[in-house]
Amino acid sequence: MNDSTSAISPDWPTRWPKDSFRRPSTWVVTALLLLLVLAASLAALKQGPVAPMSPLLLDLGILLQLVVEAIFAAIVLAVLPALSKFSLRQLGFRLPSAANVGTAILGAVGMVIVANGGASLIDYLLHSQHQQDIVQIFRALHDHTTIVIFAVFAIVFAPFAEETFFRVFFFNLGLRYSGFWGGAVLSGLLFGIAHGDAYAALPLALGGIVLCAVYYRTRNAWAPMISHALFNSVSIVALLFIPKISQ
Repeated sequence: MNDSTSAISPDWPTRWPKDSFRRPSTWVVTALLLLLVLAASLAALKQGPVAPMSPLLLDLGILLQLVVEAIFAAIVLAVLPALSKFSLRQLGFRLPSAANVGTAILGAVGMVIVANGGASLIDYLLHSQHQQDIVQIFRALHDHTTIVIFAVFAIVFAPFAEETFFRVFFFNLGLRYSGFWGGAVLSGLLFGIAHGDAYAALPLALGGIVLCAVYYRTRNAWAPMISHALFNSVSIVALLFIPKISQ
């Protein structure tokens, strides 16, 4: 099935078919996802200081984001086999092993170190106490239903959609043409930019590279999703309980 003269990603145990990620539709999907990343980034940058919002508006905002990302995720999953010339199972959508889960847990620890540690280092160097907009919004939540909806979105849906975009699509696209570091840098940078926060972009990009390493090592798409979900869970738990501890 695979073409023996096609490009090989260093250390990746799969020989890419020569027409993998070469169809014009590849670049159409790439352009659509780049527009999504740009729109998300600009929306966050233009928002400015976070204004108080009613629980209803927050719920509707989360729902709208879920619908948009779900549509894009469905498109990516539908076309990936044709674009990559591999099945979704071959791209990693299969039951993770215990070893995969262990690697995912280590990946979550790595994300906490590089993303949160990197953000703290930037704050220290710039003498700032910057908080991402999403953190400010979460701290302002008082309605329990909205908190639950927010948490479910951040822990369940966002990791699935974002790992589908940034690891399964963009990382494999970069991996196919320029090896691990080409794919990891492409995926990580887009992951950081998509969050629309100049302070957090670099730490999140480094966190995205950690997620690429988890995916690369396990060859399992669920593993970086587990890492991502655990990282978001730790962040939410910290936001819920640390302020109370300090009072």
